[in-house]
Amino acid sequence: MSSMTMRITIFGATGNQGGSVARSLLQNPKFQVRGITRDPQSEASMKLAAQGAEIAQGNGFDFDQMVAAFQDSWGAFVNINSDDEVFQNADGPTEFDMGKNIVDAAVKAGVQCFVFSSGPPCTEMTKGEVQMKAMDSEYYLRPQIEHQLIERKVKYKIEQYARSLDAFETFIPIGAGWFLENFLGKEVAPVFGGFPHIPDTDGYLTFRVPFWGGEENVPWLSISDDFGDIVQGVFLDPIRWNGHFVHGVSDIRSFEELVGDFSTSTGLKTRFDPILPDWKSLDTHGIHQLNDVKLMFGFTQITGGRYFAEPTENVTAAILKRATAEALALPEGKQSLVTCRQWFAARFRD
Repeated sequence: MSSMTMRITIFGATGNQGGSVARSLLQNPKFQVRGITRDPQSEASMKLAAQGAEIAQGNGFDFDQMVAAFQDSWGAFVNINSDDEVFQNADGPTEFDMGKNIVDAAVKAGVQCFVFSSGPPCTEMTKGEVQMKAMDSEYYLRPQIEHQLIERKVKYKIEQYARSLDAFETFIPIGAGWFLENFLGKEVAPVFGGFPHIPDTDGYLTFRVPFWGGEENVPWLSISDDFGDIVQGVFLDPIRWNGHFVHGVSDIRSFEELVGDFSTSTGLKTRFDPILPDWKSLDTHGIHQLNDVKLMFGFTQITGGRYFAEPTENVTAAILKRATAEALALPEGKQSLVTCRQWFAARFRD
C-alpha cells in the first residue's frame, strides 16, 4: 500500500451492501480494499479477491481476529447480517454483542473513518406500537429470495454505542432503502399480486400491498447501481459528512408511481391495488417471515411514511454519487442516481 493509498476494510464484504461498496471502491486507485470473511475459500470470497480485494479471515465475535483484520486500515464499512444463523440461538451471543466487538476492535486497530449500516429507533418512533423482530437491512426470505426490510432496532443501538465512544475521527451511519433488486425474484411475487412477473386474471401485473403512509414517499435503492458509490462518496470527504445519517436512496416514488414507471419502461399493463383499510389487512398466507413485512407497513403508516428517523430525502445521496463519479472520471450520463424507471428499463425491457 503506497503512502497515498488508504485501506478500507469491509465487514460483510461478500453480502449485498458490502459487496456493492467493495466493487465501487476497487475502481478507485486511491483506496485499497480488504474484505473480512469467515471463509476465505468461499466462492464469494474468491470472486472478491479476483476483483482485486485483499481477503482477511475473521469472525465478528473474535476480538483478536477483528483487531488483526482492521489493522493498518484508515477506514471501515460495517454491515451486520441480522439474519445470520449465529443469532438464532436465544441463549447465545446477540447482534449487539457482535456489533460492540467489531466497533471496539476497529477502535483498537486505529481506524479513523467508520461507516456503519444502521437503522431507525423503530420502537421509539412508533411509541411501542410496532416492535419488529426482523427490522433488518439484509433479510432473506428463504430459499432464494432476499426481502430487504428496514433495520433492526439493535443496529441503532450499535450506532449509539459507537457514537458514545467518540473514538473515531469521523463516524457516519447510513440506512439502506427498499432494495429494487427484490423485484428480480419470482417466488414471492404471487403474495403481492404477481408484480412484476405474473399477470393476474385481467392481464395486469398487479402490485398489492398496503399504502406506505404519509405522503407515500417510498425510498427505493439500487444496491447494484448506487449504494457502493454513495458510500464511496462518504469516504472521499468524511469530515463533511461526519455524524450525518445518510439516506441510501436512489429514487423516491409511491407504489402507484412505481408501477407506472414499470409500465412506461416496458409497455406492459400494470396497476397498484392497495390493501385496505390498513396494514393489518395484509394476509401473510401463514408464511412466518411475512409477519415482518406486515409490521414494516405498520411502522411506516404509524410514522407517517418515515422509513428513517427523518423525512426521506435523496439529495445527499445524489451529491455523494456525483462525487464518486467525478473521482472516477465517469461521463456525465453516469453521474446521477438511477431512477426506478431506468432500473426497470435496464432489467425488464425485452
